[in-house]
Order: sequence, then structure tokens, then C-alpha cells
Amino acid sequence: MAIVQALLALVSRSLGRVLTAAFGWAVVALFGQTSGGEKVALSALVGAAALWPVLLAGIAFPRVATFVLTFVPLRDSVPTSVIRWVWVVLAAAVPFGVGLTMATRRPVGGAAAVGPAAGGHADPREGAESRLARLGRGIPVTVALATSFLIVFVTVPARRLSGAVRRLVEVNVPLITDASAYDMVAAEIERTLRRHGFGVARVAPAWWISVPSRILLRLGGPSFREYVPDRLLYLAGPRLEAVLYPNGLYLRGPAHDTAWAHGVVVEALSAAPALQTFDPAAQDIEKQIRSVWDVYRQNPVAHRESRVLKNRVVEITRAVRELPVEYDEWQIVYRQTLQLGRAIEGDGQLLDEASRRDARTTDEGLEETAMATVTRNDEYLRAQSLSTRKLIGEITDKASLLVKKEVELAKTEIRADLEAQVAVARGLAAAIVAGLTALNLFMVALVFWLATQMPGWLAAVIVAAVLLVMAAILGYVSWSRRLTNPLALTRKTLKEDVRWAKERLA
Repeated sequence: MAIVQALLALVSRSLGRVLTAAFGWAVVALFGQTSGGEKVALSALVGAAALWPVLLAGIAFPRVATFVLTFVPLRDSVPTSVIRWVWVVLAAAVPFGVGLTMATRRPVGGAAAVGPAAGGHADPREGAESRLARLGRGIPVTVALATSFLIVFVTVPARRLSGAVRRLVEVNVPLITDASAYDMVAAEIERTLRRHGFGVARVAPAWWISVPSRILLRLGGPSFREYVPDRLLYLAGPRLEAVLYPNGLYLRGPAHDTAWAHGVVVEALSAAPALQTFDPAAQDIEKQIRSVWDVYRQNPVAHRESRVLKNRVVEITRAVRELPVEYDEWQIVYRQTLQLGRAIEGDGQLLDEASRRDARTTDEGLEETAMATVTRNDEYLRAQSLSTRKLIGEITDKASLLVKKEVELAKTEIRADLEAQVAVARGLAAAIVAGLTALNLFMVALVFWLATQMPGWLAAVIVAAVLLVMAAILGYVSWSRRLTNPLALTRKTLKEDVRWAKERLA
């Protein structure tokens, strides 16, 4: 019994970490950035989609499925037909709920927020489907999620048990990429592992690695096509095995090698077009850190000890201090801020410096280091050859382009906000008309009934008082739903543009 409990605990821990990352990634891919209670509700919806096969099984075996999910046996007095209809409603509600949520949420260019172009602003109209088309994708998206998670349910525990038998350690590193940035991140991971002495090589991924991605690409539509690459990175070597999924990096090997690989990879990816957190506030700080890295790497010699970039690090540190997230995500942005600060101060990254001084560093790694140094020198010489007038001209041109983009974004956002408010007004108007009509009839009937118990005028006064209270409550609720934060995206991007201008003038 103790052995069985240990195995169940091992499997639950494995699935817990993997599914948490997978749910967070699927929510972002399908519905865009969320936070707070909305994120919890959407994660629950994705979880229901993952359990859709169980809901379908409940139609055929209603009592068995009910016991599997609730561990409560139903009484024989409860008709089987009633239970079956409950399962039918649940099975139909999940894909409809997924499609309805996708249709009602306005797409905001999810991929652009992660990939290498994250510093720019994607046109919200690009790649957006009609709401009817998104509503119709509820069923294929649910099938894709259910099938993919089913494979995860089977393969993750099997891999974990296999690794435990062979005394191997598994690590799942949160790492969100999109299709446009995936190859860049994959190449950086491969270079980093080879530079630090891991003799890994690219091999064809096994079916349990590639099949879920193919299913999401085939059935998931544009939402998943922006995040899922055509081919996943699978590295294998005598000391380490690595798989880069769209939502994370999987490492497996002996305890020491896995820990070292984990450290050097996350250190190297701090400036890469990938996000290591899931919370929107933490991701915003990651993007700011990466923006400063982009400026610094354009000319490391000139930007070393830059007062402007140092001030940006101080601003980011203040934001990290006020970041309302759990420690796991907080320590990630804290570490990235420390790494950025070291670079601007002219210091190398700790783990990378240790490997450079290690005699085991491969010739290939030394060659890549030399090539990187030559590239940085070329960039430095090119920057030095530009006159002050040309530098100011380039910055002015880019600033003008940003202004035009901001105007276009503001127009699009105002139009979308107005459409949303008009739709709310129409719905409220129809609801008010229908509600007043029904309420009027009910109140007349109530007055007639009360008139049999008391004077008619007193019955009318009581009903009127109740209606007055209800009107006050409904008015307050409707007023609380008014638009209180107009042009939120435009104002946010304006702040980002100001940061960009400061950083480029460093």
C-alpha cells in the first residue's frame, strides 16, 4: 500500500507541474492575457475541455462516470436517464462555452506580445477572425485540447516512472514562445548546452512529443498556429535529454547535470524572445528587461555604465518590488533584473563565466564565442561610423513611425470600445423593456392579491417601495459596468514608447 501511495504522489506531482504550465499557456493562446478571477475561470474552462472525453463517457456510462469524478455512489432511486441527460448537457456546454468565450473576447495579437517583435505594436485587426468563425471553433478546439491532454495524462507519468527506475531527474522549466520566435530560442538552447559541455544533438522527436503539437496545429486554428511551431526541438546526448515545447523546456538526466543545464539555460535565455512567467504583470516586467537588453546588445561597449540604462534597471527593480505574484514567478524577474544589472555594470554572467574558464569548454563553444565577439565589434564600429546627425535622424524617423502607429491603434481601440459600449446599451435596453413588461404584470397581480389581505392603497405602496429598492440596485450594478478605463492599450503602449525612446538615447 505504501508503494502505491508513493507512486500516486509521484504521478500527481508530475502532472501538477506540467498541467499548470499547460493550462496557463492554453489560456493565453486561446483567450489572450488575463489576470485575477478571470484567469481562474478560463483555466477552469480549459480544464473542462481537457476532461471532455470523461463527459462523453458519462453519456454511455452515467453512473460509472459520476462515481469516477465525485467518488460518491448514486442511489438507485435516481433515474439513470436523468443522470445521462446531465452528462449530455455538460458535454454540449463545454465546446459551446469554449467557442462563446473565444467569440466574445477580442483578439489582441497574442503572438506579437511574446516573440521578437514584442517591442512593437501589432495591428489588432491583423489575423483576427470573425466572432462567428471563432464561435464555430469551439468543437475542434475542445477536441484538440482533450486529445493533447489525454496524451499528457498517459505519457508524463510513464516517463516519470521510467526516469525514477533509471535514477534520472526531470525538470519542467516554464518558457513561453510563439511560432515566430521558437527557432531562435531553440538555437540559443542548443548553443548554450553545447557551449557548457553537453554533447547533445538534434534528433527526430518521438511520437509522444510531436503528436500533441500536430493535433493542436491541425484542429486549433489561428490561436494555436501563432504559438505552436511546425517542428519541436528534441536534443539527446549521453548526459542529458531536452525537449522545447511551446509552453516550457523539458530536461531529463542525472541530478547534477540536469541542475547545471537548468541553470545555464535560464541564464542564457534572460534576453531571448521567450517568457519564463505566466502572470501578465510579471510578463510585462520581462518585456521591459528584454527591451533594455536589446539596447545594450546593440553596442555593449558604449552602453556599459550607461546612466540611462542604470536608471531603467532601478525603475524595473521598483516594479519588481511591487509585483503582486507568488514567489516562484517573482524570483524569476528578480534574477533577470540582477543579470541585466551585472551586464550594464560590465560584469559577465556567473555561470557563463565559470564555463569559459573551465578546461572542458569545447572548441565549438570557443569558436562561437569568438564569432560573437567579432559581431559585437562590427556593430560597435558601425555605430561609431554614424554621425550625430544620422543617429538623430534614425531616432526621429522611428519616433515618427511610432506616433503614426499609436494614432492608428488609438482609432482602432476607440472604435472597438464604442462598439462594445453600443452592444452593452442595446442588450440593456432590450432587457429593460422585457423586464419592465414582465415586472409590471407581476406587480399588478401581486397588488391584486395583497388587496384581498389589506386596503388596496397600502398594497400599492408596499409594491412600489420594493420596486424602488430593486431599481436602485439594478441602477448601481449597471453603472458599475460602465467604461472606466478608456484607451487602456493605447496609454500602455505610449508608456512603452517613452521607455523605448529613453533607452535608445542612452
